[in-house]
Amino acid sequence: MPAAEESWIKATALVGTLCGQLIFGVLGDCFGRKSVYGLTLIIMIVSTLLSSLSSNTFLGIGIVPMICFFRFCLGVGIGGDYPLSAVITSEYASQNRRGQMMAAVFAMQGLGILFASLVSIIVVASFKSAIYEDTANLDYVWRIVVAIGIIPAALTMYLRSQLPETPRFTMHIQGRTDQAVSDVTQVMNSRTSSSETEPRNESVNRDVSSPLNNTVQTPVANQRITIESLRNYFRHYRNWSVLFGTASTWFLLDVAFYSQNLFLPHVMSSIGFVPSDASATPYDIVYLSAVGNAVISLLGTVPGYWFTVFFIERMGRLKIQYMGFAMISLLLLILASAYNQIANITWLFVGLYSLTFFFANFGPNSTTFIIPGEVYPTWVRSTAHGFSAACGKAGAIFGTFGFGHLSQSKGIPTTLWCLFGFTVAGFICTRFVPEPKGKSLEELTDEPSHIELPTVQSRT
Repeated sequence: MPAAEESWIKATALVGTLCGQLIFGVLGDCFGRKSVYGLTLIIMIVSTLLSSLSSNTFLGIGIVPMICFFRFCLGVGIGGDYPLSAVITSEYASQNRRGQMMAAVFAMQGLGILFASLVSIIVVASFKSAIYEDTANLDYVWRIVVAIGIIPAALTMYLRSQLPETPRFTMHIQGRTDQAVSDVTQVMNSRTSSSETEPRNESVNRDVSSPLNNTVQTPVANQRITIESLRNYFRHYRNWSVLFGTASTWFLLDVAFYSQNLFLPHVMSSIGFVPSDASATPYDIVYLSAVGNAVISLLGTVPGYWFTVFFIERMGRLKIQYMGFAMISLLLLILASAYNQIANITWLFVGLYSLTFFFANFGPNSTTFIIPGEVYPTWVRSTAHGFSAACGKAGAIFGTFGFGHLSQSKGIPTTLWCLFGFTVAGFICTRFVPEPKGKSLEELTDEPSHIELPTVQSRT
């Protein structure tokens, strides 16, 4: 595929994701998390299906514009999932496990990347003979790989439809305290059905409700999201500085994180997964590229996500974020200072490259997703998360295309020095972000607590 057409396909997906983060972030605060959560999944399923069926049309629209359109729509659905998944998890989780649960949700992205590579390997290998006979059969390969992505999305449709509205939205925004108690009790009962000890249930109950009062009270005036309410909230230094912190760190991280893909071809060729000789067949190139992607995922991407899951409640969000930015900066500094020498030492280059992914995911790539779901009030939580995520996606677009041009015109070492500057800036901007560890959402946002959730007894 020509480079220009490939760039358009990548760009439309990223722009769609940015739009989805902004749109569904606001919708989640306006209409509730549950009411729009299923819509994002429907958009993803339909767009993925139509992408796999894209073709030239009788109206003269080529296949690339068709793919770009459906990729944009897919991006909208994916983008909408960012704020909604984060906020729903945050508003249901106990305060002592909230970060861990949100990190686990985000870590599924790493497993998805890995399994996508494995699916590609299997499908390409299954078409080996057909590809050798006629390279046009690769058209079947990419369509099948894309279509298979519908399966896991469809499997979650029922689960999403059964999920009640988050108790904090029901309580703080709708003012329906009785319904909030009922919904949380329902969820807790489903958890305790597999639990064998009562202390664990009491801990969950205490963490979710704290510092809620012992009696049901009439809720105070419920804040709704409007242009005026946003203006009033973010005119205070404390509030807009937090938004600056969550948005800027996500932007600066994604500039560097997505720019790392610029070096993927060199990494692949270094470890022998992109044949450089002219005798390489299309099958060899596609198959080995898929294997190489799986190797990189196993070396750095997946482990980094799960290190965050295991350590976030021990270390806290900010320690992990500071550490991640510091280690990425150090690795980029090493690569920028001695790129030509390191690039000729395969094991060293691949190791350093994998470590940048590891410390991105055991670092700011995870925490920038988690923190915005914790530090804003219920009425603006989804919107603020969506805005922060959209700033991150703007960084991804800037990094992918801006630094792609820079690397071609000025060379990779110069590009690495620039990326080093962005990660150092991310480290500095982290100072504007509060530490949510060990605090309830109400403590973090000064929201009133209306109810004490009932103690759930274990089932014997």
